Amino acid sequence: MSEPGAALPSMVKSREAVLVTTTSRVMLGPLEASKSLVSTEWGRQLVGVGRDIGVTSTPDQTLQHLRWNRTPAGGQVAAVSFTAQDAKGLRLGVQIDALPGAAKLRIYSQERNSIVFQITGEELLQRIQGNVNAGDSSKEARTWWTPDLGSEEVTLEVELPVNVDTSALKISVPRLSHIFSELNLLGEPEGQAKINESADCHLDATCDDTYANQRNAVARMLFNNGGRTYLCTGTLLNDFKNSGIPYFLSASHCISNQTVASTIQTDWFYRSPSCNSRSLSSASSKRYNGAVLLSASNSTDVSLMRLNDAPPAGAFFAGWDASLGESATGAAVAGLHHPRGDLLKISKGRVLGQIGCTTTGDTQFSCSGTSGNFQRVAWSQGSTEGGSSGSALFSGDRRHVIGTLYGGAASCTAMGTSFDVYGRFDVAYNENLSQWLGGSASDSNTSRALESILKILRVSSMS
Repeated sequence: MSEPGAALPSMVKSREAVLVTTTSRVMLGPLEASKSLVSTEWGRQLVGVGRDIGVTSTPDQTLQHLRWNRTPAGGQVAAVSFTAQDAKGLRLGVQIDALPGAAKLRIYSQERNSIVFQITGEELLQRIQGNVNAGDSSKEARTWWTPDLGSEEVTLEVELPVNVDTSALKISVPRLSHIFSELNLLGEPEGQAKINESADCHLDATCDDTYANQRNAVARMLFNNGGRTYLCTGTLLNDFKNSGIPYFLSASHCISNQTVASTIQTDWFYRSPSCNSRSLSSASSKRYNGAVLLSASNSTDVSLMRLNDAPPAGAFFAGWDASLGESATGAAVAGLHHPRGDLLKISKGRVLGQIGCTTTGDTQFSCSGTSGNFQRVAWSQGSTEGGSSGSALFSGDRRHVIGTLYGGAASCTAMGTSFDVYGRFDVAYNENLSQWLGGSASDSNTSRALESILKILRVSSMS
């Protein structure tokens, strides 16, 4: 297995990519204290809230803030800077009504200006079309939520090529997401980042080499639903053919539609460099370009996506078990997750049995019985919190994925007296995941299902 590396994705450019010399500025004051309280909504960790921007809410207003300059190639370039006082990060909600395919949009921070994110108009139009094709005709489907660069200021730069008039550009920035939690910054030196503190009982995943491969499959996932920004956890999955397609598993209550999937930003190898070092590894690597939603199940709360970016070198494609053989009552299990968005943690426990669950509200669910599409897990070491949602449950023996975190009452203050609930992977696989992951969804023979899993373990990492 290759070692994780911190190589930048292809859409992250050097500072030389910035062409503009004059920048218009839009300033917002600090966030109201009542809106910046850290909150959990059904396991999704809320880290940012929407704020309206009146002065760039229409294309005409936005165009007035873009002061165009000639590029060396004869095109035009302009930029506008947005600041939200005391924000830990910003995501601009850029609404796109018309955009030339040859245009280039760049995002960077004036404060931390060594890194620039660049995307073409064609790529953004394809993303919007994917949202529309999935059945979303709302303004949200036409909104590009820009990458979070970990600063209270972010600059949007637009470059138009020769012979493309500014009248062909119709974009606006009617709102932004004000991130109030410290999420650690791209390019932050190892050991200098401020770490979100999860509860004391959580175990540093770097300390447990039993799951050394599996922890390289786990990513912290930042996403937007409307103007609100959340954190959950996801896991990179292998398929039956060892294709290297970046299938990504999480929870449906985190990612339930294509428009939200398009906003995903992932943090890989987001963990400590050594056991209990309480600092962020320099190998940590970000990807910004969202995902294609393949399936979101209400019956198991399992969501499967295909990432638009290739995972970084060293990422592990986790194996899975579509039988019940590794999730029987009493079986040892482990969870790898990012509680409150913290560095990667590991929890260990046992399966208590199956249970049936139904959603009773936007942020609530009810479970009962001794059978159903979910399984109960009690922890003996560690626990889960908001931000852990969507994380995979691994079997203790073969370390295969057997479930995804739905929710529960487990906590560091209720060790041994409460449990968490995971959507059963075998049920989700037989419902429809098999059409992407391969194998035989109709064959109920356990040994045959296990044979499929053994075959896919031959590929472990992308180099």
